[in-house]
Amino acid sequence: AAALARAEREVKAARRRCREAEEGLQAAEGRLAAAREAHALLERGAGGKEEEEEDDANGTTNPRGTVLWSSSVRCVPGRRCFAQFGVDDDELWFRATVLQVYRDDVGQWADVKYDDGDEERMKPIKRIKALEDSSSDEEEEEEEE
Repeated sequence: AAALARAEREVKAARRRCREAEEGLQAAEGRLAAAREAHALLERGAGGKEEEEEDDANGTTNPRGTVLWSSSVRCVPGRRCFAQFGVDDDELWFRATVLQVYRDDVGQWADVKYDDGDEERMKPIKRIKALEDSSSDEEEEEEEE
């Protein structure tokens, strides 16, 4: 009985460390994305807006206009986002909408529907970035209906 209780405590502690590590990873990825965006803007100079719109349609390596997930920016169904297609780190990011969200002790995943109609299931939250123009006002309107 004592060994079982000890093993349960160890699992609980390991899950907590995994959650903390995932949060740290998300924050680091956010800082990296911001640094890449700043670097790309410096390289591109003027005319960035026109190129940005083209990139969005065909996918982009550095999605613009995104914000980190937080208590005020929640991953909820209907939320507009960029999602990184596939499973490889070098895949492109495309505009999408969150369809369903799944959470457990270890992490968070979501089903997304890309603007071109493709869908992916159980996408890790680290491969989804909220669009800042997907305001909480839209979420409040949906809740009122």
